[in-house]
Amino acid sequence: MKRSVFLGSLLLTLAVLVVAVSASSKALPTFNRENGAATQRGIDPNSYYRLTTKWQGTSKSLDVVSGGNNDALRLADTGNFSGQNWKFTPVGGGYYRLTTEWQGDGKSLDVVNDGKRNNQLILAKTGNFKGQHWKITPVGGGFNRLRTQWQGVGKSLDVVNDGNSNNQLILADSGNFLGQYWKITQVK
Repeated sequence: MKRSVFLGSLLLTLAVLVVAVSASSKALPTFNRENGAATQRGIDPNSYYRLTTKWQGTSKSLDVVSGGNNDALRLADTGNFSGQNWKFTPVGGGYYRLTTEWQGDGKSLDVVNDGKRNNQLILAKTGNFKGQHWKITPVGGGFNRLRTQWQGVGKSLDVVNDGNSNNQLILADSGNFLGQYWKITQVK
């Protein structure tokens, strides 16, 4: 009887230690899909992904506007368009560079450094800029928050709720907004 109580107590202590160590350590990168959606732990740098928000759903995707300099971004009707196929290339420190199949590796998702708001997004010439380094943070339910190394945790990729087209993208103050919850779904 004493031995079983001692073993039970020992096992309980070990279980508490395992939980404590697991809670204090960072998750290791592993490939993980939920209903076709990849999370940070599963980004394959050789694949392309569609980016949709919890707010607008899968009917609207992050896209590059065709025309002009082909560098403007918006949330557009989801379709089979190479400007909606995004590649995530690791750049170190848990950050990724986002490029499209259409524009290739020569143009990356970037934040305009205008010296004022620093919140406008474009597809800019690829370079070693912290505004082109994106961190993917899971927020639950297969959704993720996207932030830049430059602006940090205080700013997140967001969709402007203008009451009309609701398709403009900015880097906005991080908050509990459905336009900041992105589903990353592997397409190729």
